[in-house]
Amino acid sequence: MASPAPQPILRFGPFEVDVSAGQLRKNGTNVHIQDKPLRLLAVLAGRHGKLVSREELHKALWPDQTFVEYEDGLNTAVKKLRETLSDRPEKPQFIETVPRRGYRFIVPVQEVFDVPAGSKTDENLGTNAAPAQSGFAVPAERRPLRWVILLALPIVIVACAYVAWRHFRPKPQPGPAIAMLAVLPFENLTGDAEEEYVSDGFTEEIITQLGRLNHDQLRVIARTSMMTYKGSHKPIRQIASELGVNYVLEGSIRNTSDGLRVTAQLIRADDQTHLWAREYDRPLGDLVKVQGEVAEAVAQEIQVRLSPEAEQTLAGVARVDPEVYSAYLKGRFFWNKRSRDGLSMAVAFFEQAVQRNPNYAPAYAGLADAYNALVFYGFVSGPDGIPKAKAAAIRAVELDGSRAEGHASLGYIYFMWEWDWPAAEREFQRAIELNGNYVPTYQWYALYLAAMGRGPESLVQIRQARELDPFSVIVASASGYVAYFARQNGQAAIEAEAALREEPDFMVPHAVLGLASEAQGNYGKAILEFQKALQLSNSQPAAYLDYLGHAYAISGNRRDANKILAQINQNAQGVIGAPAYRAATLVALGEKDEALKALEGGSEKGSYGFMWIKVDPRFDALRSDSRFQSLMSRAGLTKVSN
Repeated sequence: MASPAPQPILRFGPFEVDVSAGQLRKNGTNVHIQDKPLRLLAVLAGRHGKLVSREELHKALWPDQTFVEYEDGLNTAVKKLRETLSDRPEKPQFIETVPRRGYRFIVPVQEVFDVPAGSKTDENLGTNAAPAQSGFAVPAERRPLRWVILLALPIVIVACAYVAWRHFRPKPQPGPAIAMLAVLPFENLTGDAEEEYVSDGFTEEIITQLGRLNHDQLRVIARTSMMTYKGSHKPIRQIASELGVNYVLEGSIRNTSDGLRVTAQLIRADDQTHLWAREYDRPLGDLVKVQGEVAEAVAQEIQVRLSPEAEQTLAGVARVDPEVYSAYLKGRFFWNKRSRDGLSMAVAFFEQAVQRNPNYAPAYAGLADAYNALVFYGFVSGPDGIPKAKAAAIRAVELDGSRAEGHASLGYIYFMWEWDWPAAEREFQRAIELNGNYVPTYQWYALYLAAMGRGPESLVQIRQARELDPFSVIVASASGYVAYFARQNGQAAIEAEAALREEPDFMVPHAVLGLASEAQGNYGKAILEFQKALQLSNSQPAAYLDYLGHAYAISGNRRDANKILAQINQNAQGVIGAPAYRAATLVALGEKDEALKALEGGSEKGSYGFMWIKVDPRFDALRSDSRFQSLMSRAGLTKVSN
């Protein structure tokens, strides 16, 4: 039986990893290290200089365990490994964190095969080897030349046959490699700061066009993360390393006598080679066609195979009325601000676009997104905003069913407001089919799966969103919610804290951090975070009052908990299913019958306070009650398999 192939000893700095023996040594002395951190080190060091994704580490370290178990385990293993190596994440000497993607071992590693003494290597079969003792042995100096030739001939024949086989055998066809692409914010060189929406909008739309090509071969980093590099002077190599991408597209937009000049160039990250560059002189309305031309050129350069549908889409891109396109770009510009004023401005510009061109599908999708956000953040009541959001989403799909945005918006409405669970999943899956790089779909689909109690699936979807949009505070916050509902409170806190490092004054991650802190028993911190979320919201959304009331109650502060209940009652007007926002606080106060009555009164479709009851740990005390089970059944939540 053949012995297993020897494993290399990996040497770096004063350390060496003996993979076969399962040991880590420093300057020749054994260092105590647990199994998982040691195996993690072996994987990272074995691929030094290369990004190792979190998914690859999952398969290497936990091949038979679920995604849920893996997340906390990997974070713990990385922390313990860094402690062993005296490495710091903020100033890494050995292990570099590539945010939301994975890790890279950044020091050179020498691979040495330790051959045991006495092994028959080529060296100890040299001229000093002892002569054979067989009676047929002939001293080398007395062997006739013909015997040497006869003995060597079979070896020569075999060697020639092997070389011929290697040369002429059919070459295996490799599967398509997945290329990662980042589109840097196009520079506004018009000299007019008020024209910033043009360059920002062009950047977003070129990301959309590229994202629709072929998700199996091309992944495109989302706009939110890329805008963090706006005005940055970081080298291309550093940006590519931070995002884990192979290619970077950059460019600029400036005025000409007849319109605008778009300059674009594609750069390969590893050697900084400029693969392709071109200038386009076009009027504003032709920028949509330019986006398609740039997308097609990029696909050709990095050899992305286009489906017939993608080719037809790129070929069919038509000129857009400059005023319509300008209004649409301004709408997306303000939608991305996510503030009350920003969303209101977005609605105004999207409506301006559709008034001028009632058949422009992207503007309807934008209008649906804006109304959905206004309702979600409590800036517009459900009865006022939801019908407008749905009408716009349906119109977007009717006009152009090949774009993911309308389907994703419609899926969000079915999920969040109408509780049509099968329709929501159908629309989300259709959006992913059409554009596997459209981040909001993964984000919303992950939340849907979480509410259905399908935790492992939800974690997979939110990981996709994180991979494509690693610096987005909105995606990070959603990731925190998903982890919280999957009972991964430590991971939920990590996601919320990551979002707050990017944007300390964003209310949602404060709420997520409050939930995670409360679940971990840190009620004081939870109360502070919920208070901060309320302060930053510039209003009193029922969801944050709900969180704060429960935290007061579970910490034993009945007086303030009852004050919050009174506030929820006072603010109930215009809030769909408002009574449900009282239920968690009542549970924590020990008033289970009143809590069930509140849920009964708040079970109206569109109630954000009710739709999470299947997975919200704050309702665990009610789960065995038949009345609670009946409520879930009526909402269709018991029909969804876990």
